[in-house]
Parts: sequence; C-alpha cells; structure tokens
Amino acid sequence: MRRWIMLLTGSLIVILAACTKYEIPKPPCPEDLPTNVSYSGDVQPIFDASCVMCHSGGQSPDLRPDWSYDELIDGGYVDTDFPCSSKLYETLIGSHADRVTEDEVLTILGWIDEGAEDN
Repeated sequence: MRRWIMLLTGSLIVILAACTKYEIPKPPCPEDLPTNVSYSGDVQPIFDASCVMCHSGGQSPDLRPDWSYDELIDGGYVDTDFPCSSKLYETLIGSHADRVTEDEVLTILGWIDEGAEDN
C-alpha cells in the first residue's frame, strides 16, 4: 500500500512539473514614440475629445481634467516600467481602438514611456 502511495505521489509530481502555461503573444511594443509629451497639453485634450463623454465620473477611470491624472496613476492604469503592459494602453488598442486614432494612442504611450509625469 505504501508503495502505491509513493508511486501515485511521484506520478503526480511528474505530471504537474510537465504542465506549461501557454500565453497568447502580445503585439510588439511600438518604437519611435513621440517625445516631450505633456499630460495637460497633449494627453488630456485626447481624453476631452474622445473619452470624457463616457468617463465623466460614472465609469472608471474618471477622465475629466481635475481627476484624470490621479485616477490613472492611483487606479493602476499606467505601468511606467512596462508601458505596453499598461491597462490604459491595452484598452486603447483593444476594446476602445475605434475611439482614438493611432497617433493619439502613440502620444499616450509616449507619455507613459517618459514616466507618466503630471506636466
């Protein structure tokens, strides 16, 4: 009986060790991003024109001018270490791709890549 338990335990360990997590590859992160991107001068106007109509307090994140920066930073929407992994960027190229232009997405990504400063 003890030998069977050892055999089953060993088999379970081998099976679990052989399991591999498969991930769907993400598209490569764009290169040649815009530089010297200003949050108030470049990013917020994109939100004002394309996003505030839905994200004005009732739907997170709140992208109105007085709230947007804190909502994005404190809400975990921005990852300055891995900009293309930012929830904001992934949403803009995913479910919201038809709401902003490619240039607007690159501007926002450039802002994140430069450290997502409140400038």
